[in-house]
Amino acid sequence: MSPAKIRSDVIKLTVLSDKKPDYYFIQGYFLGLGLLPDIIMPSQWQSDLLGDINFTTDTELKYLESLMENYNNSMHKVMTEDLKMPTKCSLSKTDYRDSLKANMPLPNYCKGALQALKFIDKRSLNKHQKDLLTSLNEVLSAFSSEQAAVKKFADNQGLAQAYKKNYSYFVADVLYSVRFIEDPSWTDEDEAAFNEQFAEEFTGEHHNDDFAGKVLDDEVIDQLMEAILSDFTPSAFEPIAALLELFEGVITEQYIAQNQGHFWLIHETRPYMMLRAHRAQINALQGNIQYAIDEFEALWQLNPMDNQANRHWLMNCYIIKGLWQKLDAFLADFNSEELHATASRALSEFHKHGDSSKAKQYKKQLKQLNKHFIKILTGQEKLKSEEFHFYSPDSKEEVGIYLNSLGKQAWIATEGSLFWLRKK
Repeated sequence: MSPAKIRSDVIKLTVLSDKKPDYYFIQGYFLGLGLLPDIIMPSQWQSDLLGDINFTTDTELKYLESLMENYNNSMHKVMTEDLKMPTKCSLSKTDYRDSLKANMPLPNYCKGALQALKFIDKRSLNKHQKDLLTSLNEVLSAFSSEQAAVKKFADNQGLAQAYKKNYSYFVADVLYSVRFIEDPSWTDEDEAAFNEQFAEEFTGEHHNDDFAGKVLDDEVIDQLMEAILSDFTPSAFEPIAALLELFEGVITEQYIAQNQGHFWLIHETRPYMMLRAHRAQINALQGNIQYAIDEFEALWQLNPMDNQANRHWLMNCYIIKGLWQKLDAFLADFNSEELHATASRALSEFHKHGDSSKAKQYKKQLKQLNKHFIKILTGQEKLKSEEFHFYSPDSKEEVGIYLNSLGKQAWIATEGSLFWLRKK
């Protein structure tokens, strides 16, 4: 069935329903369903979405088939990490409010997603998952109406654009953390092989019949991971290497080739990815910048959605190392106006052309994206803490995360940039 036919039938179906949802409301609703930790049966979500339907002919009844085809296509997009909004759900580049009038595609899409996400029982989520879901709801709510957007963004067009452009990252975070808590690709046989290998290779012990079933389980792995990931000194290198050697018994080169591009969606690769990223961060903090770059580039290839935010470290490492061509090529492929990317573009432009009109434009964008950024980097404002795990755009925490990924070092490495940043 062609996309045009599906769309036409779905619109005809909504006319017959009580609630008469807009087509883009339905697309947002299906995105929300795709993020749920548990599958909702059609009999449940159809009544929530459409209400009662009055069918009078067999032709009208067949419209339901198009709705289910639309649903299946949407679920496939979520599973393949195609998390973009429909093209019509764009945000005006001159005045964001123009895109948020009543019954426009963007607010209807966001309202649909918000309605579907209400199926999530927050009592079943841990704090990390709740925080990520709250952040996504905040983004969706901001674009659900003109009034909500004005309350959030006021006259800050740049901030509205940043929220919209980074929308897919908020969705990806919820997808990875909430939907894929338990991934079915990790079978009992895989876990048994993993545990056996861990006991033999990491602890140096070998199994006997009495020892069977007593090998280290996920809880022990989690404890080891927590201890390692909290250590940002070179002393963490040895346990990282030991665990990675264990994981690489399962995550072979062939496995990597088959699964490259969506590594984070697979249960057993997450600790592997976290360990490699942590090793790269420690090397970066120790001044081993080229080693860190090689590692971050490899991780980017494995997981281009990059919910680990390796890109933040990678951009700053490029700048510190003076790899401006690599930075520019990366920024060209990574089309985002988030704070880290805008700061990197500003530094690249300043390095090449000094206080040019384009550099001034980037400085203006930095002020629009985060009112604390320039003041904190130039010492006019202070951060109360050095540990930041979550942030919202335009917050001090966002600047803190930037600094923790070698942000200040990147500006120091670019001669004259901090003086230029403070100059009015």
